[in-house]
Amino acid sequence: MMQSNKACATLLGTEDKDGVVFAVLAGSPNDPGWPAAMKEIQTAMDHARRELLGTRGREEEHRRGLFPTVACGISYGGGQKEPTASPRLPREKSIAASLLDNHSIQRVAGFGSAAFRLFAPKLHAYYSKTLDALEAHHPRLKRNFKNSVFARITFNLGPRTVTYIHIDQNNLPAGLCAITALGDFDPTLGGHLILWDLGLIIEFPPGATILIPSALLRHSNAAIRPGETRYSLTQYSAGGLFRWVECSVESA
Repeated sequence: MMQSNKACATLLGTEDKDGVVFAVLAGSPNDPGWPAAMKEIQTAMDHARRELLGTRGREEEHRRGLFPTVACGISYGGGQKEPTASPRLPREKSIAASLLDNHSIQRVAGFGSAAFRLFAPKLHAYYSKTLDALEAHHPRLKRNFKNSVFARITFNLGPRTVTYIHIDQNNLPAGLCAITALGDFDPTLGGHLILWDLGLIIEFPPGATILIPSALLRHSNAAIRPGETRYSLTQYSAGGLFRWVECSVESA
């Protein structure tokens, strides 16, 4: 089943059989300056990729695809004894700091969080409360953006970000992650978001944001054409952060 996610101010919620919204096709703001802001992000991510590959020496294949990534923010899981901030390597920290300081990226982060709040206000409040508690009890941990409740962001640096089928099992299972697509590609011919468990193929144009429960639904992207480019950034929060707050902070 094909769904369209036109880059406009219209928000569409995907519901289950009980009418519960579990995915949001948020589109993009009705702002004439939005396309220029997306181009600025694309330029910044191109620069970050060149710097990162200069550090790592080559692109690395990982379980989500063959493209370089930078993840930053607060994480917990994979054997960590407590929540920590990443990245830790000095060069990657410098690249991440530059991306987080980009005003257009901050706008995208705020838009994804605002769409989350509109469609799932109670869940959004749970994320906000958890992030506030982490910062209050662990001053060394800093949120990525003042205008977003997500604890972490991954920049998928392209230039052909096409993900394999995967789930993000460390994210909060009942939560949502906000995915924003960027690049120069025809969204009617490629770059679609595929939700395999639901049989949905969703047009995902550059500059648009979609929120999905990425820990539960297998998802990937359709290929793009030769010569086209695609990037994405994803905001999310690890499920372990919520358990940490509820078991270690609130019980203290």
